[in-house]
Amino acid sequence: MTQPAAPAGTPARILIAEDDAVQARLDEALARAAGCDVIGTVPDGATAVARAAEADVLILDYQLEDSRTGLDVLREVRERAYSVKVVMTTAHGSEKVAAEALRLGADDYLMKDGAFADLLPTVLRRVLRLREIEQELKQAHADVVAAQRKAAIAEIIVAVSHEMNNPLMAVRAELELLKLDGANLPDRARAGVTSAIVQLDRISAVLKKLAKHSSDATISYVGGTRMTDLGR
Repeated sequence: MTQPAAPAGTPARILIAEDDAVQARLDEALARAAGCDVIGTVPDGATAVARAAEADVLILDYQLEDSRTGLDVLREVRERAYSVKVVMTTAHGSEKVAAEALRLGADDYLMKDGAFADLLPTVLRRVLRLREIEQELKQAHADVVAAQRKAAIAEIIVAVSHEMNNPLMAVRAELELLKLDGANLPDRARAGVTSAIVQLDRISAVLKKLAKHSSDATISYVGGTRMTDLGR
């Protein structure tokens, strides 16, 4: 589940999962000092999972008051494909826990030691910038895919135009021959031939216009690739 980033110019949304009331207040104060908006503080893993999709960043303690650990919450959040960034925190340092947290998709890992108050704001800024970059890459990919689809449609239009042009010209030639032999045709038939030629010319003009639009309305992308923009 992709959670849209907070609109430009608005504070990033922070959810704190921490069962220690004093530590939770510290996390909240540090997040606000970093310019973020704390949307909630929860003490248990179940609520953290339920609300994770609302946030840009989840500050997640390893020890929570229910039976779930921070790793359990992290695993479930990633299984649900939430795009929230996760900063795992713990008062009991363990390389094994840190390695497992990063393997499960944590974006950073912090010890609750003397450097915590200095490091958390820096970590928040870093993971939020990473989130912005990921959003920009997703948008760029979506733009390229859309352009490729438009280019494919344009190629089909050009191909159809070329395929139809020869049969149209052949039919027109036959009609012109009938028109030249007009002395042997009833008035109504001659009028029908003239009308048919006019309609064929209209179809031909439309096909040429479509083909020209598809050829002209192209944009240069990275690497010199040109794609048709039918929205122009």
